[in-house]
Amino acid sequence: MYENTTTFISGITAVFGIFGIFLFIKLFSSLKSVNLDTLKARVFLSEDFVMKNVVIIFIVGLLIAIHNFIEYLGLGHPEFYYGTISANFPARLFAVTELFVAILLVEWLMYRWIKIIKI
Repeated sequence: MYENTTTFISGITAVFGIFGIFLFIKLFSSLKSVNLDTLKARVFLSEDFVMKNVVIIFIVGLLIAIHNFIEYLGLGHPEFYYGTISANFPARLFAVTELFVAILLVEWLMYRWIKIIKI
């Protein structure tokens, strides 16, 4: 059960990662055509935009740190790739899921920046 769920979440993470690359390219191609003074004004006139950016970046950093801590403790060993499932496997599922959430948060942040940049 855990093996299929982890494989599914890993696949969805890869798909959203590819979508993130698209958003990244779109964001930086839009930045070339925007006046920086106008962009600064839009960012600071937008309600709580800067605070939401800081909070999202902090949460993403925290999720990545937790993932690395799980891997460091050895709780997320990929035994499921070899056909054996251990008692540590739910920790691996948690580690994969938090990376998925981190990618979703970064993409949501890029989408908000794209909306602010639009003329």
